[in-house]
Amino acid sequence: MKILTIVGARPQFIKAAAVSRQLEKHGLQEIIVHTGQHFDQNMSKIFFDEMDIPQPHYNLDINSLNHGAMTGRMLEGIESTINLENPDLVMVYGDTNSTLAGALAAKKLNIPVAHVEAGLRSFNMEMPEEVNRVLTDRISDHLFCPTHASVQNLISEGFNHFNCHIKNTGDVMQDAAIYYGARSTEKSEIIKKLNLKSPFVVATFHRQENTDDHDKLKGIVEAFNEIHKEMDVVVPIHPRTKKAIDLLNIKADFIKISPVGYFDMVELLKNCSLVLTDSGGLQKEAFFFKKCCVTIRQETEWVELVENGFNILANSQKDIIYQAWKHMIKQKPNFNVDLYGKGEASDRIAQYLKKL
Repeated sequence: MKILTIVGARPQFIKAAAVSRQLEKHGLQEIIVHTGQHFDQNMSKIFFDEMDIPQPHYNLDINSLNHGAMTGRMLEGIESTINLENPDLVMVYGDTNSTLAGALAAKKLNIPVAHVEAGLRSFNMEMPEEVNRVLTDRISDHLFCPTHASVQNLISEGFNHFNCHIKNTGDVMQDAAIYYGARSTEKSEIIKKLNLKSPFVVATFHRQENTDDHDKLKGIVEAFNEIHKEMDVVVPIHPRTKKAIDLLNIKADFIKISPVGYFDMVELLKNCSLVLTDSGGLQKEAFFFKKCCVTIRQETEWVELVENGFNILANSQKDIIYQAWKHMIKQKPNFNVDLYGKGEASDRIAQYLKKL
């Protein structure tokens, strides 16, 4: 079997790292296509280099465009690549423009589509990611769900009556966390480099809903500033976030650093006291490394984290974020509960594909 894998953004590199290792182990041929959605050194190349991900066979170099133009260019580029490679299956990850473009290109050429991280829902169709994941799920043939809740979402939407296969594999990001977490201390010196002392908070925000809304952006930055008065707040700044803060000339008093590689982020997560983020992936990674999380959104796809007390929603208002941090920093939940498959998701996916 020849599998064409589409990646384009940081979280997809991490997921693909775990799955690619198992595909090779089970003797499956993989062709990797990098759309270029995340393209600079800190957001892209460093992940392939330090995580031993096979270098992409194709790099489409498509980035810095509006949603429509980007998705259209990706669709065109992926279609050409599919025609060249004639794969048996196209595999896509998550909920980015790269995900949707890969699924659409394959489906229009009658190539089966496998969607890793299927069934997730925020139920907020104003989010570009929600549009991407809903449409991708609907045209996928093999839906690899990370949680019980994601399986139930698909069943509620009638997917058990569609011509597709739903499988609860667990979450491939936990596989990556276990594998690379055992290696991060020897690979990263970021704690020493930044001279960080416990306790400190790791924080990120990059979602369009937070960076493009001036009031939300200001509220988040002011909340981080307020928390930083009591506990160091370390923020790897996403390019979109930095551009928005600079444009509005908002005073940011917390510790700002450039985007970091995976090993550096793992070390920050291992050593921090709490995570503040609007990232879906980082919400889970906080759990994997036994840290509570405050999510700077009104909803989350990872409902099991909230239901089990590992995460709290805090939208984007300064006072609400501050009070959520104050509350969660005192919590000591039991992180031994199995929510995401105990690190066996990638192997389950590879074994499933091998039997097709």
